[in-house]
Amino acid sequence: MDIRQQITDDIIKAMEAGVPPWRQGWSSGLLAFNASSGQTYKGINQLILGMQPHSDPRWLTYKQADYMGLQVRRGERGVRIVKLVEVERKRAKQAAGGEGEVLSEENGKALVLKAYTVFNAAQIDGMAPMPTRECDVKPAEAVEAIVWGLQDDGMKLNFGHYQPAYDLRRDEIRIPNVDQFHSVDDLHSTILHECAHATGNMRRLARPHMHARFGSAEYSREELRAELTGALMQGILGLPLGPTSLKSSAAYLSSWLEVLRNDKSEIFRAAADAQRICDYLSERALKARPRTSQESSPDTEPEPALVAKGTRMKM
Repeated sequence: MDIRQQITDDIIKAMEAGVPPWRQGWSSGLLAFNASSGQTYKGINQLILGMQPHSDPRWLTYKQADYMGLQVRRGERGVRIVKLVEVERKRAKQAAGGEGEVLSEENGKALVLKAYTVFNAAQIDGMAPMPTRECDVKPAEAVEAIVWGLQDDGMKLNFGHYQPAYDLRRDEIRIPNVDQFHSVDDLHSTILHECAHATGNMRRLARPHMHARFGSAEYSREELRAELTGALMQGILGLPLGPTSLKSSAAYLSSWLEVLRNDKSEIFRAAADAQRICDYLSERALKARPRTSQESSPDTEPEPALVAKGTRMKM
């Protein structure tokens, strides 16, 4: 079975409807996670499950549900996700089975992409109601912490520009003035997208697409990574989708379709990169200590700042 092609074809089909399918998910503020282990799904699996028409983020395999004394309802169809495992080369075909794929074989080892099926909590009888999410961190505060973390690493954020962009040479995010955005949420979602681009700098994650010419396939690949990261981070933070993000997604949709049609592995690489970017931004946010205007030296003028619904960022 060519599992990569099947998953890519499913994503392409959903994209051909006119809206990136990941934009319909990741809006609850909770990412998909395994209800048995408590582990959040990563990379391509988070993308696949985020596309599904379920608001409950909990998923289980049939065996896990049975072990927990639960029952997948008769007639329910699960969702196929994947797992990359390394096995002895002589066991590669056996490990792949009928639902997996051998990706590579070298030095007596093989990488196998194994497929397995999970069911949403809404498809399982006996599941307890989803607990109410409690979070004392506001989306605005989280975005602020991400920006502070990148600024500590040398990145600059400047307002007053015609359209959002990341300048690689200057390591600078440029965005319009605050009053040009439809809402504060729209501002924050735009900043998240550009922060994703900023992680591609050589001093950070050093992605190879950063010098790509506008309109090229490489440029589209970098935009796809920033798009997936922005959508994923908005899901993590419970940040509503802004119209600027929707407009940007629509503008690149046809180029993303072309890239995916030409390479069945691209969406897997893009999702993996988006996961790394999210992990990087989250780590920087945790390291960025809270700032207050009182921290300025009494002998110096305070730095100009953007203040909107509790958000403060250096300009």
